[in-house]
Amino acid sequence: MYVFFAKLTDLVTKEQLFIHLVEELSSTDLFFGHSAIDAEDEAMMILMHLFNESTSEVLNSGSSDVSETIVNQAEQICYQRISQRKPLAYIIKKAWFCGMEFKVDERALVPRSPIAELIQNQFKPWFSKENQSCTALDLCTGSGCIGISMSIFMENMKVDISDISMEALQLADENIKKYNLENQVKAIHSDLFENITGKYDLIVTNPPYVSNDEFAELPQEYFAEPKLGLVSENSGLDIPVRILLRAADYLTEDGLLFLEVGYSDELLNDTF
Repeated sequence: MYVFFAKLTDLVTKEQLFIHLVEELSSTDLFFGHSAIDAEDEAMMILMHLFNESTSEVLNSGSSDVSETIVNQAEQICYQRISQRKPLAYIIKKAWFCGMEFKVDERALVPRSPIAELIQNQFKPWFSKENQSCTALDLCTGSGCIGISMSIFMENMKVDISDISMEALQLADENIKKYNLENQVKAIHSDLFENITGKYDLIVTNPPYVSNDEFAELPQEYFAEPKLGLVSENSGLDIPVRILLRAADYLTEDGLLFLEVGYSDELLNDTF
């Protein structure tokens, strides 16, 4: 029988709850990597979710007492995380990307791309149109987090987001509406460039780039995610190569492509 917080007294503060969450999450062989780097990250995400607070708000109220109801909710979330080995984001139905909260569920991958740093820096020094009217395409968008974040950090940018998965696009559309960006971000159902028209100043994409062999060796948490968003044929290179071969046709004369390929980068360099 899984016993949670057995050593806690009746009175619990946020800080105590955080410490015990970290202890519980660290006591198993959980994999951290879905928008969290360790047990402390996930414990903080749980508190942010339960209290509807930012990181700083949680930290600044660590001495506040926590109700039994909140403790019970934390218990249930932690139990699900440990027993089911699902990414925490799928349990609490949210994740944070570029400092913003996005709705997340099994229709799309959990947001975790390093492209977030590029967005927060407005793609400087490579991109110089951040203060001008411009257009962008977020290819293989999933939850929409990349394209939506681009539209927020670069207010003059019109963004199209596309995906082959209608389920993922439905989730992305919910996130578009969450931030009232219907006039700035448009969702397109497309297999890569199939239904894409026009040219863009910026194409950003985090496509599937994991090989079937790599996928089979991934931690259990990854199997909760849609395989369609992870796996690409030909040693993970099929989809990235298809994007590279056609992207120029959809870029303006001085347009830029930012393509995430993870550990496939060396193989990709050898291919080209």
